[in-house]
Amino acid sequence: MKLHRVSHARRLLKDERGQTMTMVVVGMVAFIGVAGVAIDLGHAFYAREQLQNSSNAAALAGAAALPNTTAATTAVTAYSALPGDHGATSALTNVSLGSTPTYQCLTTLTTNEGLGCATATGTPSGAYNAVKVTQTAKVPLWFGGMFGVPAFNISATATAAMAGGPMVPYNVAVILDTTSSMTATDSGLQCSGTQESCALQGVQTMLGLMYPCASGTTCTSSSTPVDSVSLFVFPAVTSGTTTTGNGTNANDYTCGASVPVPSPYTFQNVTTGTLANGLLNLPSTLTYQITPFSHDYRTTDATTTLNPSSLTTIAAGGKSGCTGIQAKGGEGTYYAQVIYAAQAALIAQQAANPGTQNAMIILGDGNMNASGSSGEIKATTGTLNGTGSGSNKNSYAYPSAVGQCGQAILATAAAAVTPNANGANGTRVYTVGYGAPTSGCTTDATYSAYKGISPCTTLQDMASSPGYFYSDDGDGCKSPNQLNFTNLKQIFTAITRTFSTPRLVPNGTT
Repeated sequence: MKLHRVSHARRLLKDERGQTMTMVVVGMVAFIGVAGVAIDLGHAFYAREQLQNSSNAAALAGAAALPNTTAATTAVTAYSALPGDHGATSALTNVSLGSTPTYQCLTTLTTNEGLGCATATGTPSGAYNAVKVTQTAKVPLWFGGMFGVPAFNISATATAAMAGGPMVPYNVAVILDTTSSMTATDSGLQCSGTQESCALQGVQTMLGLMYPCASGTTCTSSSTPVDSVSLFVFPAVTSGTTTTGNGTNANDYTCGASVPVPSPYTFQNVTTGTLANGLLNLPSTLTYQITPFSHDYRTTDATTTLNPSSLTTIAAGGKSGCTGIQAKGGEGTYYAQVIYAAQAALIAQQAANPGTQNAMIILGDGNMNASGSSGEIKATTGTLNGTGSGSNKNSYAYPSAVGQCGQAILATAAAAVTPNANGANGTRVYTVGYGAPTSGCTTDATYSAYKGISPCTTLQDMASSPGYFYSDDGDGCKSPNQLNFTNLKQIFTAITRTFSTPRLVPNGTT
């Protein structure tokens, strides 16, 4: 009996039936665990990409709103992954922006890209050219709880510059001061020669950075424009259609033998007209616009040199042997009428080229001091505001010989908000103070929309935002957002960079 029991026990120990099932069960548990980890990791990776995409979009949206930091913060939140916002996804929980966005002034962008730090118009205050966004979130795991890891903590950071991306098609009206102050020799920081010649070198720099026509095409008058440029001067000069070289028409600026003769700031129908129906109708013999809007200043998009056959290039002094626009003097400084004239031309150009945006660049010393009593500002009919003995003699309403600095601010404000016939955005106005004094604007002492302003502050207020005011720091006029720019070439480079869209930059850029 005992021997039998031992034999039966041995058989049980040697019986291998059922072990395969045990191994299968153990293997399935391991396989499910590995698969679960893989699935959770893939899910976490997807969620991390979603959070990064949202951070990128939020940073770009914020950068596009600069220098208005209040609007930028609102834009960042709108494109974040917070519940209800554009980047929200069910893959993320506990999303937080923390203390971001943070606004930065990156010297690398200023030094290498010419992108200055713009003075903020909202909260927080400061000067910035980039915005940084960091988002944190949790990713709930489907299988991680089996191993004591119910969720992953993830984060994503993105930094965007306010410009430097693809260029937007622009129509640009450049308004240059050609009064007697521009005949002075530059101190040497800009270039050698007159202040006018130094200003033209800045314009040439801008033309070399813009995109005249589509890539791979030849830029001619019949090709489709991308960036069109027109040059204006003040005071007005005699108009004409041919280059005679006798100093009697505007095109003498395009390599003529002498400089066109400047004329007084002339207004028609002053007592009955309005900006819309008469005040801008200069006599047909006068013009502020030296060259029409053109896009042939370079022969191709990829060409680095300017086209010497282009009227724009020639007038800008970019053709060998041609001086280009020169300061003749003869009349004082008065901005308002040329601003209205340039805005009218921009609206027409934009209507002819849908999808483009308008910009106006005004360069001068800012001291508006044209005299009404000596006929520098005059009316061909009616009575000019600020002169005579009538009830309007002390009115600074355009056109007027008083409140000239204030009139310029009102003119650019109107340009900034006036849409074209297609409802496009108003004109972005840039101002460049070239030796602008910190005292003056004497015609605004008593009658003005902005009493007590100076030429320097006038130029700042004329810009669409403080970020679009530049100065060479001459005569103490400092642009608070561009203190590092003392050269007109740098300034025009910085302005041209703002024609582009925001772009992402590497995190950690200084």
